[in-house]
Amino acid sequence: MIYFFLFLSLLSAWAAPTKFDFNGGIQGRTLPSFGAELYADSGYNFLMWGKKDQPKDVLYGLIRPSFGASTSGVINSIKSELEIYPISIYGFAVGRQILHSNYNFPFLNCDQVACTGEFVRNYVENKMVLGHKGWVVMGNFRIDNLHSPSRERPMADWRNVIIGNPGEEVQTEKKLLVAKMFGNEMVGVLIENVRFEGSGERKESFAAMYQVRKDKTNYMYGIGGFHTSQQPMGLQIYFRIHHVALPSLKLF
Repeated sequence: MIYFFLFLSLLSAWAAPTKFDFNGGIQGRTLPSFGAELYADSGYNFLMWGKKDQPKDVLYGLIRPSFGASTSGVINSIKSELEIYPISIYGFAVGRQILHSNYNFPFLNCDQVACTGEFVRNYVENKMVLGHKGWVVMGNFRIDNLHSPSRERPMADWRNVIIGNPGEEVQTEKKLLVAKMFGNEMVGVLIENVRFEGSGERKESFAAMYQVRKDKTNYMYGIGGFHTSQQPMGLQIYFRIHHVALPSLKLF
């Protein structure tokens, strides 16, 4: 950890200006059972080149180290992440998330699957956004190396409702959002695919979504289909209320 803060000290000596950001909110869903969580995230934005004076400015690059936390009461997590954007519309992220679960999920057989204890995710992510005349296309590809508290029982991924191999697994995640902006409103379609490479179990979902921005808060609602290797196809309703207390230099 000391090397991380030394890196930030050296970086801040020549990368200017810097900008502190903070955001948080609540999100939840109805399938496979109703659940919601509170979350918060904060980081520093180091502008590497170019400028970001107006919302339309995209010709710049930045580096953003950040820390985040979330809780649903029975599931708690902390996360550290480093994002690198060579240009504002294209970036990479590396991070580590530690999750602690105290809950036996009713939609998984937790007598046979490791549902509780400490889980660790180490990940790399590639992300890109393109926009033209109000249209927005956003894509993410992420690879996680997961460690579970048990080497004897398969590991539970309760967020995606899939089961991985005991002890350690590799998970891939793909997301695609296609949307149209109408002033402070956005309407679009979100497609998601998640797979455990070891066990082969996967989750697939698609949803129509609507988002409206009021001052510093975004309200998003989604409805669509959701199915996994453990969960048959069903209707899922999703919501998210996201408040930006201090804005970031990054676009997405």
